[in-house]
Amino acid sequence: MIISSAVAKRSLSTKLLLLTILFVLLAELLVMIPSISNQRLEWFEARIEAAYLVSLALEGPRGGMPEQDVTRQLFYTANIVGVTINEDHMRKLILAPQFDADNPPEMHRVDLDEQMATTAIAEAWGTLLSKGDKLIQVTGAPRFAPDREVNIVVSQQALRGDLRRYARNILVLSLIISVLTAALVFWSLNRMIVKPVKELTRNIMSFQANPDQAERILSPSGRSDELGAAEKSLAEMERSIHGLLKQRRRLAALGAGISKISHDLRNILASAQLMSDRLARSDDPRVRKLSPRLISALDRAIALSRDTLAFGRMEPSALKRAPVNLRDLVDEVFDDTAAIGVSSDNLTPEDLTVFADRTQLYRSLFNLARNAVEAMSPAGDGAAVNGEDAAGADPAALDYGAIAIAARRGPAGVEIDVSDTGPGIPEHAMAELFEPFKGSQKPGGSGLGVAIAAEIVRAHDGELTLVRSGADGTVFRITLPGAAPDHSADGSTSPESQTPSLRGSAPPS
Repeated sequence: MIISSAVAKRSLSTKLLLLTILFVLLAELLVMIPSISNQRLEWFEARIEAAYLVSLALEGPRGGMPEQDVTRQLFYTANIVGVTINEDHMRKLILAPQFDADNPPEMHRVDLDEQMATTAIAEAWGTLLSKGDKLIQVTGAPRFAPDREVNIVVSQQALRGDLRRYARNILVLSLIISVLTAALVFWSLNRMIVKPVKELTRNIMSFQANPDQAERILSPSGRSDELGAAEKSLAEMERSIHGLLKQRRRLAALGAGISKISHDLRNILASAQLMSDRLARSDDPRVRKLSPRLISALDRAIALSRDTLAFGRMEPSALKRAPVNLRDLVDEVFDDTAAIGVSSDNLTPEDLTVFADRTQLYRSLFNLARNAVEAMSPAGDGAAVNGEDAAGADPAALDYGAIAIAARRGPAGVEIDVSDTGPGIPEHAMAELFEPFKGSQKPGGSGLGVAIAAEIVRAHDGELTLVRSGADGTVFRITLPGAAPDHSADGSTSPESQTPSLRGSAPPS
């Protein structure tokens, strides 16, 4: 644990240096594997050449053989204990190896002309890691006499010592190369990559500490590589965040002021509404004729103030969640949004409950239902809601449209569909439909109804989406976290999960 934590605390530069040394050492080790085999081959070939040249030098003027002591002394310096030369299909013994005939040493045979590369590598490393002393009989042809065959017997101990010296030299050289290479790579990469990354990190931490200060925004170095692109993107992001924070503070100050104004204005409008009620009972016909428009204008002003305050107070932490029966809640919504000429249909299952804040969920459904009712009213200003139809026709014969609320359990949770048969939402209004103060398409609207509904649903970790909107009506869908859907035995969903057509829906009883 101590070693791992120490490694984790190393800087990027230290890790880069250590990794470079490690990788260079690994590369050198990979090179050393065949190098040991090549060194063994060269060692054999050098002694075959030496044995052949010495045998030529030892031949007398008449082709006689020299004394064994002289021959053995000459070959001793080359670690050769036995030499035989095959020439013209004749086998000539130059030096006989000396060993106990009753207990001869183990001898390994190597044919340089027939040995495969993999076999040579395996035998070379076997010799390098071996112990004891064995004899090795090597067969090969000298370089200047390829038609002759030379057989030599050498000591495994002598070969092992040479290979170990060679391996030690390779390791030392590899270590030196690794350190030098790592130092050069570290210096280069530190200037090109590590140092700019450190500067980016310092800038991010500095900007995070105080994003309000414009001087902490990164100034790109003008590099054309990936780091330069990262610098440009980071600078652009910091400028965007800086601007958004300034705008947010201005909007927060503006919102606080508007909330105070809306609160006082609502009280003033409430008093004016009481006065307008008295005007509606005036004996003057002209006053009574103008009072409905005055009352309607005051109602819109009061609704705007109420919606503005409600939107400003909407916080997820303020939710008081509990099991809510959806059918009862929808009945309340329809009672409060009832309008002459607009029929409503509660298609919510009687036993369907959700875990939510009942008051806030009511507000969300109320806003969607009220928007639908107002969209289907002839004047679009609540006249039908107030029972004031323009033609003075019998209210029972009016049919401006229908609204229905259906609910079911879906894959993502409980799905609540609010449907109407109104004229639909214009295409140009789709982009800002959920934006506060922007989504209204009727005169005098605040543009907060759908925005408040969406905010409440998001506070419940849900989602409000527009399923469709056209000449045949509009469907909004509220998705709240819940259980998986219930399926019947044949795999189909229950009948109440289907969203029915609203045309011809009967008015509420």
